[in-house]
Amino acid sequence: MSELTPRAPWRLVGMAIVSMTLWLGCVGAPVACPLSPRPTPDLPERGISAHRGGLLGCPVNTIGAFQRAICRGVHQIELDVRTTADNVIVVAHDDQVSGKDRTLHISESTFDQVRNLELAPCQGDTNAQHIPTFEQALAVMPQNMWINVDIKDNDPSLARLVGETVARTQRFDQVTFAARDKAAPAIRQVAQEAGRKSWIVNMSRKLSRGQYVEATIHSCAEFIQLVEVPYVPFVRGKPSQGTMNRLNEAGVRVNYSWLRGKNESELSHELQDLFDRGVDFILVDHVESAMKAAKTLGIAPLVPHWNRASPQTNEPSFHCPATDQ
Repeated sequence: MSELTPRAPWRLVGMAIVSMTLWLGCVGAPVACPLSPRPTPDLPERGISAHRGGLLGCPVNTIGAFQRAICRGVHQIELDVRTTADNVIVVAHDDQVSGKDRTLHISESTFDQVRNLELAPCQGDTNAQHIPTFEQALAVMPQNMWINVDIKDNDPSLARLVGETVARTQRFDQVTFAARDKAAPAIRQVAQEAGRKSWIVNMSRKLSRGQYVEATIHSCAEFIQLVEVPYVPFVRGKPSQGTMNRLNEAGVRVNYSWLRGKNESELSHELQDLFDRGVDFILVDHVESAMKAAKTLGIAPLVPHWNRASPQTNEPSFHCPATDQ
């Protein structure tokens, strides 16, 4: 026993090295994924994503925020979805939401309670904003814009409801589903039942970026959402060229989340750097400044249109003021 005891730690180290070698061998193996859906020609190849609709004088994740972002010409809108106690999908990042006169938990409240919660009005307006349903949010979106839907709970039943709503509103060709490992298969199943292809953004992040990239490729996801961690860029900062090459070889598109700055000059530098690295869509808070910066880089604002057949109407549900164009 006295001879074996000193060696035990080294045995553990050896086993760990072998395990890591096997793990790296597995993740490095080629993966046979089905062909990804092809974007329709009118969808932008890259551009600015309004994070939760962006900070444009409206509460985030509201119809007012989405309308203002659309009028600024963003190329993608990111929004968050979760369900009420009676299984209505609403747009909200957090389960706990505070209104003018009360605070509620969406998961413990009925839809009637949620929709009656008054949020602050948009700047320059007097009408209160409200938490919209997912279907209401989809109804204002033009057909030539990417819609990045973050499914907040890793719940197959929620994912199925989200997928069924997208199928019913005929939006599968422009919606990307930011989903975790348990939710993503439910989206795939709904798409298959509807005879459509789906875009999955793998949100099951790993300890290291390398592991996250390999897991995304092996899951056959079409998108990855690389996240910036402030003050520790060496952990999760801007993607290296090696990371981008690996994702590009696998045909995985890249969202980058997110730029919080407001200064137009600094945003121009940040955007140029990320686009040069091969990032496709960059989530931003300050949409106004980011769109001006993007324009200086030759990325024109999107001209929204609603000219494709849909169950509701071919006309937009609102019109952008001339000053917003």
